[in-house]
Order: sequence, then structure tokens, then C-alpha cells
Amino acid sequence: MRIVFFILLAFVTLSAKAEDITGLLLDAENREPVAGAIIKAVGSKNFTASKSDGSFTLKGPATQLSIRCMGYETKNVEVPLKNSEIMLLPKETVLNEVVVQAPDIFQKGDTLVFNVGKYATSADDAIIDVIKRLPGVKVEKDGTIMYQGKPINKFYIDGNDFVGDAYGLATNNISKDDVAAVELMENHQPIKALEDIEFSDQAGINLKLKEDARSRWVGVTNAGGGLCPALYSGSIFAMRLARKMQNMFTLKADNTGWNPENEIKDHSYEPMFSSVYQEALWREYISADAAGAPLSESRTRDNRSWLANAIVSWGKGDASNRLKLNYIGDRLDYSSSIFTDYFSPEIDNLNQNDALQTRRHSLNAELKTEINKKNYFLKDNLRFDIGCQRGASAVSGSFNLNQDVARRRLSVTNDLRLIKKTDKRIFTLSSRNGFLHNPASLSVTADYGEPTQRIGINDFRSTTESQYGLFKGFWRLYVDGGVDINYRHIYLDLSHFPVEQNTAGQYNALLACAYLSPKAEYDRRGWRVVLRIPIQWRHYTLQGNHDFATFSPNLYLYRQLTAKSDFSMQVSYSSYAPDAAMFVDCAVLSDYRNLFMATPVKKTVSATSASATYRYRNPLTAFFANISASYTYSRSPYINNQKFVNDFIFTTYEPLSTGAHNFNTKGGVSKGLCHNRLVIGVDLSYSNISAATMRDDTKRDFRQEVFNANPYFKGSLNRWLSMNYTINVNVNTLKIGSQSSSDAASLYQTLSFTIIPDDNLHFTLGGEHYYTRFGDSQTKDANLVLLDASASWQINAKLRLGLTARNLLDRQNYRYSTFGSLSRTDHIYRIRPRNVLVTAQLRF
Repeated sequence: MRIVFFILLAFVTLSAKAEDITGLLLDAENREPVAGAIIKAVGSKNFTASKSDGSFTLKGPATQLSIRCMGYETKNVEVPLKNSEIMLLPKETVLNEVVVQAPDIFQKGDTLVFNVGKYATSADDAIIDVIKRLPGVKVEKDGTIMYQGKPINKFYIDGNDFVGDAYGLATNNISKDDVAAVELMENHQPIKALEDIEFSDQAGINLKLKEDARSRWVGVTNAGGGLCPALYSGSIFAMRLARKMQNMFTLKADNTGWNPENEIKDHSYEPMFSSVYQEALWREYISADAAGAPLSESRTRDNRSWLANAIVSWGKGDASNRLKLNYIGDRLDYSSSIFTDYFSPEIDNLNQNDALQTRRHSLNAELKTEINKKNYFLKDNLRFDIGCQRGASAVSGSFNLNQDVARRRLSVTNDLRLIKKTDKRIFTLSSRNGFLHNPASLSVTADYGEPTQRIGINDFRSTTESQYGLFKGFWRLYVDGGVDINYRHIYLDLSHFPVEQNTAGQYNALLACAYLSPKAEYDRRGWRVVLRIPIQWRHYTLQGNHDFATFSPNLYLYRQLTAKSDFSMQVSYSSYAPDAAMFVDCAVLSDYRNLFMATPVKKTVSATSASATYRYRNPLTAFFANISASYTYSRSPYINNQKFVNDFIFTTYEPLSTGAHNFNTKGGVSKGLCHNRLVIGVDLSYSNISAATMRDDTKRDFRQEVFNANPYFKGSLNRWLSMNYTINVNVNTLKIGSQSSSDAASLYQTLSFTIIPDDNLHFTLGGEHYYTRFGDSQTKDANLVLLDASASWQINAKLRLGLTARNLLDRQNYRYSTFGSLSRTDHIYRIRPRNVLVTAQLRF
């Protein structure tokens, strides 16, 4: 019996030791998976390598493991493992007394990793200053980050998306010294359950923080004051990223031209529904308080602005929660003049001087819950918005009058999305329910009377969509189906208007849509083909009952040509119902002389389009290129008609079938030079629109062409000198019927030098040049030169002092030209005067 007992004991012991040993290798600094590490059983010949997700499986038996990986310290661990997660400490690799350092840019799978230390200069402040110089990346004026011509679809900080889609707060405040690398994830799919199922041609960005910036409060405080006029700018930003909770808080007050909207702008590009869904079903009516110029907002905004923001995020594992609160206060003064030529001897040209003041307050809150797993996704997002806005303008010139606009807004929206996936099936449920209360009014005091436009809107909308999909080999088959219900109560009243029209009415509109969208996808060896055949029925109960059936097939083709290039094309036909607003038969005043009068249309609109895109990138040589082209031919059963009646313009529609051709192409090339300290590139675009419109019941054909070229050069020439130069050339041509064409050209260029005699001392001198050639020989060409200068002193690692002088030549106005369908408008826009600002910045 003893012999049998010892034999059984030995068998059990050997069996236990022979079990497979599994674990997960993680970077001790950022908890990212470590791939390619060698795991060896000490005293045995058994070994294995870690996978891309850091996991490994090693055959036993073993009592100790030895783990080696380039760039990490060798580590020995005992078996059995106390924790399946094994942390490896990074270290520099020394070969023959040569330190192997991180390259400027390298590729890791579908991720491009930009070493911030190689791209940043001592003159940079926030991380956005570095992102702007990355090859292949472009930052728009509103803060939207573009890669290879398309906006990014997700923004992470250390793999966490707790800031959501309003990433301007992070990019404009996080110090470049707190970021180790900018990781650009190509073809990024943010929903794990859709990875390898739903292809994305957009990229995501992750800021990889340095170790000393994690799990502690980091931030920046700014304070500044100046003259001409009296200026102030103050802010505090604080952020903490811990494993269980993340926090971000911002307070800012400013009157130097800063726009708070850009800080919290939602750059969301994650669609909830299929292509059948229409985001906006109704038009905005009142536009009397709209203003803007194609010039940097810091030049044109005469403002007093406030921002308060708080983001708190918490979670565990794949589950996360986020609470976000925003408040914006914005007071603006605009001064502008326009001259409009209608290219008709029967219509008087318009001279208008406008002094506009606007006041806006908005408050919104958002609570989001998300579970993001490989086979399961759940998102619930509740958003609450409340705001008010007032605008008052004094108009002189062809007319002398005053306008006052008042708006209020209250909205509540809830989004729910559920995805459940198995190896062979997927089910998706998406739902959005929202309520909107949006009254507005426009009051005019003029020689011809005192008309008042009042608008009352109460709106409820509910959309539910589901998807069922099957996977078989290289094929994926889906069926999408949904119901969209919208109820809107509209109250319109235009009183004391001098021209007799139908100016008052109440409408109870019910819009219902049911749709079905079969979809087939084929994905194999770099080929991806997607065919969609959406069909829908749309019903309007508004001034009677109206039904429309539409059919919109779409074919998409994608080809991965090489590891560095890809090509895609799309062909589609679409038909859609006319706007519901076309059945609101009441005149609406949008400003002091423009009225909109809808005409019921009971036919569908159709469009045929084709597009193609080619992209190439070589990270090793830092060369990026993209080009795309599209063509659309649309057919409409009605045509826009502008009627000039006395001093007013009535915009309505006539039942006349028309077609429009629209061709667009754009592309860009960028190249990193001198170890990517320099980036050169060019963006080009061209559009050609041929269409028709009506004026005073007469059909007029027109063609408009726009060409834009934007070469640029940015980066460091050497350690003590950096230079940024960009030039933007725009040529706009309008041809009406058989008349000779009218054109306008503009040129905008900027040049700045930053001199760095010492790492702690920086001087910047910059200039902007604006040139406009107007479309007629009587108007003199416009030249505007703006000069700026600044200096900063980095007293220590935390404290920086700055001095900035803008518009040194004290220029007053900016002139430019735009084209309408049958008109040209020359603009004069007041810009901010010469000013000086002293600032102090403290980082912690």
C-alpha cells in the first residue's frame, strides 16, 4: 500500500508541474502589453515568446521563469505565479558604450509612435504645439485634428478616453513636458466588439504620459494683463489620472480674442445609426445675429468670455463612467460693412454697415456609462443643455434700422447603444430620445415699420434601430432596420410687416420613418467590398398627409495595396424626401429684409455620386500623401427662387425640375526633414459647381469654381532658430449664364521666426499678409500686413513669464470678397487694435 501511495503521489506531483504556465507581460510605467519577450523555464529547454497583447503560454514543468526583452530589465519570477500580470521595468540598452535611444517615429502594428522629445522645442508650451508639426497631421482652426485628410475618431490619454470628444481642453493645456509620445492609431475602431468586423478609415490619437505625470495632479495656471484696450486673461487647469478615477477641471476668463467654444467643441465622429438616419430634420430660421470672417478669431473677436469645465471619470476594467459639466459665457462686439452686387441693372446694390453685439450663456451636463468588451458593448449617454442668447445690431447704409434677436434653448437627449457579439453573430440596438424647447424672436425698428418675428418650437424625437449580422468565412451579412418618430409643434407669427403675406400660423407636425437596410461585406487578403441597399418609407402629417418611398444603394470598395498604401472608392445612388419645412406655408423673417416662404413639394430628390481616395505613408521616411476626388449629379423637382419685392428679398421655391453637377478634388503631401525637425507640405483643393437658380421668376444657370493651394514649412532650422511659414492662395470664379465671368482672388501668408539664444529665453517675430483682388475694376485691391512680437522667459521648470504685442502696425480693417449663387459681396471687417499683454504661467 505504501508503494502504491508514493506512486500516486509522484504522479499527481508531476501532473501538477506539467500544467501550462500562463501570464501577461506589462510595461511597468504605462501598463501597455509587452510583445516579443522571451520567457524561458530555468533549468529547462522550454521557452516561448509573448504575443502582441502581452500574453504567453509556456509548457511546464518549471519552478522559475526568466524573462528577457530588448529595452527592459531581465526579470526572474517564481512558479506558481502569485499574479498573472508580470511588470517589466524599461531601461536603455547599451551596446559597446553606445546608448540606443528611441527613434523620432516608429511603427508598431497599425500604430505610428511619435517621440515628443524629438519634435518638441523649448519654445513649445502645450502638446498641441507639437501635434501641429507632426507629418501627416493637420490641426484646423477650431482645434479638430486631421490625419491624412480625415478627422480623428477618438482621443485618449494613456489609453483612457475620459475627456470624450471635446479634446481641446486637453490639447491646449497639457504640457508637452508631461507627454512621452503621441501614438497615432491608423484604421482605429474604438468599439472592441467591432474590431475586425467594422472597418474604419479614420485614426485615433493617444497621448502617452511620462511616469512622473501619472497618478498625481498636474496642471497650469495663467494670469495676464495688458493695454489698448484694457486686457485680462486668467485660467487654471488641473488634471489627475489615477487607475480608478480621472479628473479634469478648468476655469478661464479672457478678453484677448479667445473662443471658449473651441475648448469644449465636440469633435464626435462616431455615428450611432446607419446612413439612413438624418441628424437634422428642420432648418434654422433667424440669422440676423450671425457674424464671422475668414480670419483668425484672435484677430476679430472683441470679447469678454468665461469658461468653467469639470470632468470626473471612474471605472474598473472594461467599464467606465463619466460626468461632465460645462458653462460658457460669451459677450462679443462686431463691426462690419458689406457691398453686394446682384449683377442686375434692375436691382439696387446693397450697402450695409452693421454694429452687432451678442450675449450668450450656456450650461450643459453629460453623464455617460460605457462597457467596452471584446464581445459586448454598452453605452448610455444622458445630456442636458440650457442656454440663452441675445443679439442687438445697428444697421446703416442703404437702410437705417435696429435689429434685436433673442433665443432660448432647453434640450434633453439620451443615447443608448448595445452590441452583443459571438463568433458567428452580432446584434446591435441603438436608441436616441430627445426633447427640445427652442423659442426665438426677431424685432426690427426701421423707417418702414417695426415688424416682429416670433418663433416657438417644442420638439420630441425618438429613434430606434437594430442590426442583426451573420459571419461566414470571408462574408459578413447584416440587416439594419429602424423607426424614427418626430413630433414638432411650431408657432410662427410675423406682425407689423409692410408686405401682405401669410405671416402667422401654428403647426403640429408628425414625421414618421421606417427603414430597412440589408448589407453584405466581403473581406479577404486586403480586399474589402461593402454593398448596402437601404429602402425607407417616410410619412409627413403636416398640411395634410404625405408619403415618400426612397431607395439608396451604395457600393464601397477598399484595397490595401501595400503595407504603406491603400485605395478606396464608392459609388451610390440616393433618393430622399423633401424637407418637412417645405410644408410650413408661412412667411418667416430671417433678418430685416430676407424672408423665407416654403412651397409644398410632393416629389423626391435624387443624387448619383462617385468618389475615390488614395493614401500613402512611409513612417521611416516621414512621408505622407493623400488624394481624393468626388462627383455628384443631383436632380431636384423644385428650384430656389429669389424675388425682390420693394426693399425685401423673398426666398421661395418653384416646381421646376433642375440638375446640378458638383466635382471636388483635394489632396495633401507632407514630408519630415532633418530627423523630422522640419516638416514641409502642401494641401490642394478644387471644386466646380454647375447648377441653376431663379431670380424674379427667371431661371439663371451659373457655374462656380474655387481653387485653393496651401504650401507650408514648419520646424526647427537648428537648435536656436525655428521658422513657420504658410501661404494660402484662393481663386473664386462665378459665371452667370452668358455673362462674362466675375472672379476674386485672395492670398494669405504667415511667417514667424523663433530665436532661442538659451533654452530658457525665446523671442518670436511674426507677420501675416492678406491680399484680396476684387472682382471689378472700380474696387482697389486690398493689402493688409499684421506684425506681432513676443518674448518668454522660463525662470525655472515651473514658472514662465511672457510679453506679447499684437498688430504692431495698428491696422483697423480686413477686406475680402465672397460669392453667392447670383451675387458677389465685398466685406470690410473690423479687427482688434494694437495691444500688449504681459503673462505669467505656473505649471505644477
